[in-house]
Amino acid sequence: MHPEFVGILLNNNTYRRISSGRIGTESLANHEEAAAMYGLVPCFFTIHHISLDTGMVTGYMPAPSGYRLIHIPIPRAIHMRAIYHNRRELNRIDDLIQQGIYVFNGRTRYGKDTIHHMLVQDPGLTEALPHTVKATPGSIRSMLSQHGDLVLKPCSGSIGIGIMRLKSSPGRQRLTYSRSSPSAKGWRTVTLAEGRLHPLIYQRIRRAPFLVQERIPLAEYKGRPFDIRVTVQRGGSGSWEIAGMFAKTSPPQTFVSNIAQGGSAYQVPDILTRCMPNAPVGATLERIAEFSLHIARTLSLFIPNAADFGLDIGITEDERLYFIECNGCDQRYGFLEAGMGEAWKNSYRNPMAFVRYLYDNHAWPSY
Repeated sequence: MHPEFVGILLNNNTYRRISSGRIGTESLANHEEAAAMYGLVPCFFTIHHISLDTGMVTGYMPAPSGYRLIHIPIPRAIHMRAIYHNRRELNRIDDLIQQGIYVFNGRTRYGKDTIHHMLVQDPGLTEALPHTVKATPGSIRSMLSQHGDLVLKPCSGSIGIGIMRLKSSPGRQRLTYSRSSPSAKGWRTVTLAEGRLHPLIYQRIRRAPFLVQERIPLAEYKGRPFDIRVTVQRGGSGSWEIAGMFAKTSPPQTFVSNIAQGGSAYQVPDILTRCMPNAPVGATLERIAEFSLHIARTLSLFIPNAADFGLDIGITEDERLYFIECNGCDQRYGFLEAGMGEAWKNSYRNPMAFVRYLYDNHAWPSY
């Protein structure tokens, strides 16, 4: 009997490193172990290794010693672990779906403005969304007078690149930004006269679309704000499940908690116990989980083939929950940083359980 393959669609850099075994944060071993649990064999490839004309794909599969290159029919299900912006590549994904291939997370990158527009249509989430508008010089000044503390985010971008904070105080305002690539070292804060906008703001919002958003007063751990990354995935039942969650704190001199920007990861119960001793930990975890599931269900009404989200959830000292950001290609390694090896593995198991659901049911879940 031939093995039942599942496709794992990787970015080019990760794929090129397979033969060396040094592939960065993506764990091929976890993919393999999880697939085996559900009677599957992973085949690793990129979008450029797929031939729609022949219906074949060339990629790597596990071998007793390393990996071997194989040429097989395109697997019936493909788990996207790559980010594509190129229209030709995105069209190829659409063509796969049109041919009946289950490409879950067929889109892994959505603009922050697009996600906000989706969520704002759900009345149940209205109070959990920070006030957000398109960034223009006028809207920035208006929002600053309303809220006093703002975050300016590029609509397209990840791991905190390009994000800025603008905070007003009597007679002046402060802008915190970074000019460097993903690193906590390049952050700086400058002071400006009240009512003036730094030239960098004009430069950035002219170059690319930005959102301006009220900054939520997040709860803090050791003087550093934190948020909670919740990995929400479809599992063996086809429905949304929580694979795990961990807390992220910002490094000194910054306001972003991205691990790639020098943030630190912690287990959520530990953070809640230390920072919010009056909040019942168990009940708070349940609230965060249900809130995250609600967001995933809402997004899946607008995003076809959605099956895997990394949600950033904020919590204030008075225990209010806020949606901060959605990641369509959750990096997962924060679980390791937080010492949560089982949750890390679980974030690889759920997608393979969902593939088994798709293969057994021959249809995408209706909810």
